[in-house]
Amino acid sequence: MSWSPVLAIGQVLLWSGFIAGALVSVQNVEIESAPWKTVRWGYYAFAIGVGTAGVGLLRWEKRRHRVAAAADQAGIDAVHAWLNQACQRVSELADKLDDMTCEQVLDYIDHQCVPVMIEFADNRTVIAHRFGTRAFAAIMTEFASGERYLNRAWSAAADGYVDEVERSVGHAVRFLSQAAAEFDKLIHQENEPGQTRDAT
Repeated sequence: MSWSPVLAIGQVLLWSGFIAGALVSVQNVEIESAPWKTVRWGYYAFAIGVGTAGVGLLRWEKRRHRVAAAADQAGIDAVHAWLNQACQRVSELADKLDDMTCEQVLDYIDHQCVPVMIEFADNRTVIAHRFGTRAFAAIMTEFASGERYLNRAWSAAADGYVDEVERSVGHAVRFLSQAAAEFDKLIHQENEPGQTRDAT
């Protein structure tokens, strides 16, 4: 688990309470006839309270970290799925182009491709948070190129330029497939033993 101010405060409270309790318990010479009166119980109870507060903070922060990690994994899984869906749907468009009119191409892009690409783009920051800015840039550079060519295909279909539609969709497939491959590579590397994330 990474360092956080709450963890630091928890550790300080825990060890401060432990050390203070130990000091209080040995501060005075033991009274043989009444050994329990040797310890100043008010101070000792306060020290125990400080240490207990530290333990509570540490447990709370660890629980919060587990919840955040689960949410982070869910976000990565969702973004990964959206990118794969976008790649799959644009590839299906490329396969169907010969049997589609320009109006059908427009409808397909608007209703099948654009929604999943928007979902991916709106949630893309989880990639940088999980894998670092370098990995984020590698994926988003390819995705942005694919998105740009898909927009060009839409414009060409609106103007009736069939050849440009085919060319642009082909480029969109290539760039989106590369983006998906980059993402798959990150997932594979993270699951390999001994691999660490590049946070740069």
